[in-house]
Amino acid sequence: LRYLESRDLSLNHSMISLGSCTMKLNATSEMIPVTWPEVCQMHPFAPIEQTRGYVEMIADLSKDLATLTGFDAVSVQPNS
Repeated sequence: LRYLESRDLSLNHSMISLGSCTMKLNATSEMIPVTWPEVCQMHPFAPIEQTRGYVEMIADLSKDLATLTGFDAVSVQPNS
């Protein structure tokens, strides 16, 4: 068991490159919409009254994806 443990890459043996999981899980085509000015320019601390459009857009997307896939619900949380 110790032999297998020693063969595993971990932070106590080596540096793990930042972004490696993100690059594997998020395809470029999935990331394109996040670069659109209409989507990406909301400030993270924007007042709730200024985020209603985003909340509505995400709720509509979730509902549409659930309908298309036949699931009861979907998550729009990013992979990483």
